[in-house]
Amino acid sequence: MPSKVVICGAGFIGLRIAHAISQANSFVKPLRHIQISSRSPEKLDTSLHRDLPSAHVLPLVPLDITKPEMLDPAFHGANVVVSLVGVLTGSPKTFEEIQWQGAENVARAARRAGAKLVHMSALGANKDSKIPYERTKALGEDAAFRHCPDATVIRPSLVFGPGDGFFGRFAQLSKFLPFLPVFGDGSTRFQPVFVDDLARLVELVSRDDAEIRRELSGRIVYAGGPDIFTFRDIMKMVLKYTGRTRPIIHVPWAIGNVQGAMLEKLPPSVLTLTRDQVKQLKHDNTVPSPLPPGELSLADLLRKHFQDKPTSAHRILPKYLA
Repeated sequence: MPSKVVICGAGFIGLRIAHAISQANSFVKPLRHIQISSRSPEKLDTSLHRDLPSAHVLPLVPLDITKPEMLDPAFHGANVVVSLVGVLTGSPKTFEEIQWQGAENVARAARRAGAKLVHMSALGANKDSKIPYERTKALGEDAAFRHCPDATVIRPSLVFGPGDGFFGRFAQLSKFLPFLPVFGDGSTRFQPVFVDDLARLVELVSRDDAEIRRELSGRIVYAGGPDIFTFRDIMKMVLKYTGRTRPIIHVPWAIGNVQGAMLEKLPPSVLTLTRDQVKQLKHDNTVPSPLPPGELSLADLLRKHFQDKPTSAHRILPKYLA
C-alpha cells in the first residue's frame, strides 16, 4: 500500500513541504501520497498551488485540529504527520485551543495512527513567557513529545519566500505608507530562513530511513538562515528589493503599544498589529549559539545530508518582492 504523508496546514509553508516531499519521491516506488489539510480550504490562495506536482498530492480536505473526531479518519494509513497549524493573533483562549490543545490532539492522533510526527514550533517558544504565542508554542512542543517521544520539533525564525506574511506584508505596506516603521532603535535581530530550506528539512525527517529516524528522533532542530539582520536592516532590504524610497521611522515602544491596543480590535488586515506582537519584537529571534546540548541545527543537517547550506535572503527576496 502506498505510504502517506498528512500535512496539517495548507499555507505557503505546507505547500512547499508538499512540493519537496513529492519531488524527492518522484522516482520512488511505492509512491508517497501527500494529503494537505486545512480548516478552511476554500479560503486558500489558489495562486500558491500552481506548481504543486499533482501526481502525488491529494485534494485539499477540511480538517480542524480542535475537533479530535476529525483526525483519526484523516490520519488513517499515514506514516508521517506534519503539524504546522498556528496563529499569529487572537485571544489567549484561541492560542491555547490551537497551538497547545490542537497540537496535543494532533500528537495523540498521530500516535494512534503509528505515524512519525513532525511538529513545527518557533524560535522563542517559552513556557514561562507571558506572551500567549510564545507560551503555547512551548506547551505544544511538550504535548508533541509527551504523546510521540520520537517526534521531531522544528523551531524556525522568520520564514521567507513567495507568499510569506512578513517580508511580503512590509512590501505591501511600502506601497501606500509614506514611511516604514521600526520599533525602538530597530536593533532586534532576526535570522530569516528560506521556506524551501525548511521544506527540505521536513522532507529529510519524513524519510523512511532508520538511520535518519534515529538521528532526529526526539530532537529539536533550530532553523535559521545564513544571515542575521536587525529589524532596521530588514526594512532597508524591503525598500531595496521593491525599488521604493521611504524614510525608516523609529517608533518608541510606548507608542507601539498604543497602536497595538487600537489595531488589535480591528478585523485582520495588512495593518494588523497587537500589543503582544510589539512585545515579541523586543526579543532577538535567532538560533542560539552554542546550541543547547543534544539539539541540532538546519545548517548542520543541510551540510550533512544535502552537501548544501541555508539560502540567503539576498538571493531570494529580489525574485518576489520586486
